[in-house]
Amino acid sequence: MSDNEAIGSGEDLVRHAITQSLASLAEAIGSGHIPGWEKIAIRGITQDSREVRPGYLFVAIKGYVSDGHRFIPDAISRGAAAVVACRDVACSVPCIRVSDARSALAALSARFYSHPTRDLFTIGVTGTNGKTTVCHLVGHLLGDDESVIVDTVSNEAMGMHAVTTPESPIVQQIASDARAKGRKNLILEASSAGLALHRLDKIDFDAAVFTNLTHDHYDFHRDRDAYLQAKLTLFRGLKGGAAAIINADDPVADRVIAAAGGEVVTYAIAKPACYRATNIEYELKSTRFTMEHGADRIPVRIALPGEHNVYNALAAAAVALEAGIPFPLIASRLATARSVPGRYQFMHARNGASVVIDFAHSPDSLEKMLTSLRPHYERIICVFGCGGESDRDKRPVMGRISARLADITILTTDNPKSEDPREIIDAIAEGISSEAKCERILDREEAIRRAIELAQPNDVVLIAGKGHETYQIVGHEFVPYSDVEFLAESGLASR
Repeated sequence: MSDNEAIGSGEDLVRHAITQSLASLAEAIGSGHIPGWEKIAIRGITQDSREVRPGYLFVAIKGYVSDGHRFIPDAISRGAAAVVACRDVACSVPCIRVSDARSALAALSARFYSHPTRDLFTIGVTGTNGKTTVCHLVGHLLGDDESVIVDTVSNEAMGMHAVTTPESPIVQQIASDARAKGRKNLILEASSAGLALHRLDKIDFDAAVFTNLTHDHYDFHRDRDAYLQAKLTLFRGLKGGAAAIINADDPVADRVIAAAGGEVVTYAIAKPACYRATNIEYELKSTRFTMEHGADRIPVRIALPGEHNVYNALAAAAVALEAGIPFPLIASRLATARSVPGRYQFMHARNGASVVIDFAHSPDSLEKMLTSLRPHYERIICVFGCGGESDRDKRPVMGRISARLADITILTTDNPKSEDPREIIDAIAEGISSEAKCERILDREEAIRRAIELAQPNDVVLIAGKGHETYQIVGHEFVPYSDVEFLAESGLASR
């Protein structure tokens, strides 16, 4: 798949009759213009030639898989009024030469939509785990009717499969739509890849949240430091007066704090911080704690279990208070917040066992899920796999974690893409000792059936890795599939 071919088109977005002159857009990227460009109306911007409509500006990006310059003739045949390229090209429409097409795409998109994030309270949330939950909690605290969320789950609903941070034209268009509809808040899940690829350049952030940094995405980033540097991009770019909200308990917190522009605001459980949780009481499906901020102490109950959700709630509360929401109102709204689909989602097996579906697909997130479930059940049966064409180093690590914390591990398929799923499972199994109870079942549905067959009434089956996803990626095809829907439709478990 070409980097110029976005996964999902975002066609559900409202199409406003927006136009900008080519001269104005050229100015946005510091390019001179030829007389007459002020009369060329640009009606849209895209890096995907398939999305070009008459009057569009096509930005050719040299990607990791293929070179977008190859698609220039196709873009022009579809009606592109102008082209942006990183090298001289022969074409029948005006062409603007730039050194960095991705940076140019972000600047052009912001100018085209008249910088909508300047008119919204805009929050970026980054980190390895917890981003989606924090985004939804922030939206709930700031007001569901006044907030627009751009995250993994919301993108899925718009048909943008496997996208955490969309390309900059889509982000800016969503912000423009939010402004046009009178929304006040925009909450963006800022992935490391999205930050590294400049998709969030020219976003006017009022707050940024750092959740944590654990092992993930080392396939895209060469190592842990490169992964962290991508995250730090969000904080380095903060304007004065913006809030840099940082998990002080994370081992890299000091580096995030040192890089942050704006005003640093910390949250923690163990260390001193601006926002702290104390007196924590963990239950199977909820958590109680005291939230402290300065001299204020207020009891909080969330319908979200586990220590990781205490951190998520603290992060969201910090955003809300920085946005001017009163402390007591934050506590009452946290009590009515619900979990995100595919995150710690409970179902009931027909044989009496519990079933939990979760997106946990990194070593840290899998460990947190298993640890939080351990005190409440006699046995844990863990079903999971690892994605193809991605971070291979984490595979045996996740196998080792499941073998240590689950009673039975069933290894199966999870978005194998072009890799042989047997080889992926073999790599996971390298971390599992011969003494551990482990089965390998390639077919994910059969693996789930087997897990529930093995489960007793006081057991829990954790089905990890896919969560909200409604597909399996096999080769380059998105094959319809959902853990939740399979369980419900097969009668194995009910909601």
